[in-house]
Amino acid sequence: MDQSVPERRAKAASLPSATPAPHPAARRSWLGGAMFTAFLLGLIALSIRSVSGDLAFVLLGSVGIVVGVFHYVFPGSQFFTLALANFIGVYACIFVFFLESNFHSIGPLSQGVGFAMPLMAFLGGAWWRARDIRSIVQSRRLRDGGQLDRVFLWMAPVWGIGALTFLVPGHDMAPELLSELFVAAMGAIALVVLFVSRDIAIFLLDAGLLFEGFFQQASRLVLPAFAFLTFYSLTIILFGSLYTIMDRFMGEPNFIIDGVRRDLTFPEGLYFSLITFATVGYGDIYPITGAVRIVCAVEIVTGVLLLLFGFSAIIGHARPHDRADHRDPL
Repeated sequence: MDQSVPERRAKAASLPSATPAPHPAARRSWLGGAMFTAFLLGLIALSIRSVSGDLAFVLLGSVGIVVGVFHYVFPGSQFFTLALANFIGVYACIFVFFLESNFHSIGPLSQGVGFAMPLMAFLGGAWWRARDIRSIVQSRRLRDGGQLDRVFLWMAPVWGIGALTFLVPGHDMAPELLSELFVAAMGAIALVVLFVSRDIAIFLLDAGLLFEGFFQQASRLVLPAFAFLTFYSLTIILFGSLYTIMDRFMGEPNFIIDGVRRDLTFPEGLYFSLITFATVGYGDIYPITGAVRIVCAVEIVTGVLLLLFGFSAIIGHARPHDRADHRDPL
């Protein structure tokens, strides 16, 4: 007998949704990852602008086009598109390194075309194998370690072509011939990318899932990290004040500051306390009396112990709370 309409509606309502709404924690993690990605790409674009002219605009335009197309054609993992954007940023850094090392005299048009060729080849290969890549993006699961050899397999010819460019005598060649060799090398890389687009998509998916787990875990560490930073800052202020007081009430100055023996100001005391606590020491301020050196030694030991116990408490806070003692706040 057929079910009544109310029964069918109740049964349909009890079934899980095919496309569940994203969890608020996952949405916050994606927002944090997007902000980090935008910040990183902005830094890379500014750095490229200082050495390669309009290549920064090519970088930002390529990120917008490639990521936009992938997000539209292959919906699923938002962190996949974040991993793709970061991957383009890393590719831009490597590209500029080879450009400045071997092809610094080529024109901006050749630079832009060469930069975009592997990205357009990746889009073409993704469109060619759209069904496989769509299933990869929507699977949202890490591959086993056996995929690692395939990652190095498609990276090997790309790095090999880049290594061969160091054999090009760029100083003794005409700029036109150098531009042709540059475009030919980038065309060979683009050809490799075209045929291994599926493996690159698997690599980016795994990286995106790791990004997602990292940002979700980092969001749980905000409160203990803030508590650790507060205690860390108070300890630095304590020793900075102690250095200033000792320098003020002892008979002679205890520090050499920029090559001059004089009294320590409170901001300089905080600065010296910070670099001593971090065991850095730039040499612009250093103690010359035994009493202050003893205090410096105590601060260094305190800093090392605080880092050890502090990071241990932060990492312990990120683990599942399955311990018997629930009174421990960390």
